[in-house]
Amino acid sequence: MVLTTKQKELRTKILEEIYVHGPISRIEISKYTNITPATISEITGSLIKENLIYELGEASSENNRSGRKRILLDISERHSFYIGCELSEKHMTFCLTDNTGTIYAEKVIKFNTENDINAITEVYFIEEINNFIEDLKSYHPKAIGIALPGHFNDKNKTIYSNNTIWKNFDLSILIENLTLPIYFKNNVHCMANAERFLSKDNIDDNFIFFHVGRGMFCSHINNGRTYGENKFLVGEVGHIIVHPDGELCECGKRGCLQTYASEAWIIKKSRILYENSNTTFLRQLTQDKQNITIETVLKAYTMGDEGVTNILNNAIKYLSITINNLPLMIDTNNLILHGELFNEPTLAKLLGHYINQNNILPPLNHLWDISLKPYSDINGALAACSLAISQSLIQKR
Repeated sequence: MVLTTKQKELRTKILEEIYVHGPISRIEISKYTNITPATISEITGSLIKENLIYELGEASSENNRSGRKRILLDISERHSFYIGCELSEKHMTFCLTDNTGTIYAEKVIKFNTENDINAITEVYFIEEINNFIEDLKSYHPKAIGIALPGHFNDKNKTIYSNNTIWKNFDLSILIENLTLPIYFKNNVHCMANAERFLSKDNIDDNFIFFHVGRGMFCSHINNGRTYGENKFLVGEVGHIIVHPDGELCECGKRGCLQTYASEAWIIKKSRILYENSNTTFLRQLTQDKQNITIETVLKAYTMGDEGVTNILNNAIKYLSITINNLPLMIDTNNLILHGELFNEPTLAKLLGHYINQNNILPPLNHLWDISLKPYSDINGALAACSLAISQSLIQKR
């Protein structure tokens, strides 16, 4: 059946509600979307016939004195499959998931040196993703999502980034050479939307996803939508000034957060430490300062390296200051932190200590629900799958 524009809009609203808040009853969907029960019954009936959703079973309504049962709806597994990939200076990652975000295959290509990073070309990417798709062709993937290390410039089909590697990366070549529908989005916006669509925690419609990687970015989901998605400066939390007389940032300002807490700057400072200290444990971990990665730095930290400890403690301190300032600007109670730094328990504990120590004083005290999302190299690719699911399946674009 060919759907009208209005029917597509209603289908999208209903399907989003089931993805985000499922298992959920038709009555609850009507309450949250203001769509009539009759229309919801018609559209959910069609979705059941497509095997996209299913009736999970009955649940008693505590607010219903008659004891009438509610039939709960949820998303069916293995309805369709999607490819996701993330481009970054750390790695190129790929994964295959079904429409619920369950991972069926994954691949991680790490970039450990500058030569590895400089080898990233459109041709290399196309070769790798085509090999990945070919190995998984029996799943008949429907679409590709790509999480970008910057913003998607739809007009020029490029990546909006200050990094020369990425701003010269021509996405139109990918579009021309890949046969599946392909969708692009900033990697952190992808991760935030993945939390909303694929998380089983029924997360609130308002939350912040704060990512610390080679760079730093903050995505805000407001009333279920990405806030300021087309305003490229919105979310550039790494350029908040935390030390007016501090380090000179690439942007031209001094004391930007990223000069203290981004992985790129932590590695930069660790390489300087390597050059100037004969006692740093970094020298035991690698023979070449150019091979220092964030994993190397964290290893030196666990060994008790004094210089590395100072670098990372400063990073955590300035991160906590920024986090405590966010509720002054953004109305939300939920913050999700994501980054490899936080996989180190001592640093995660220190961050919590600083946040509590520097919290806003009563009566302005803001109660945060701060959670640490376990870091994995594949998280960006999984988030890219959620982009493909959202655009291709839910919104049918």
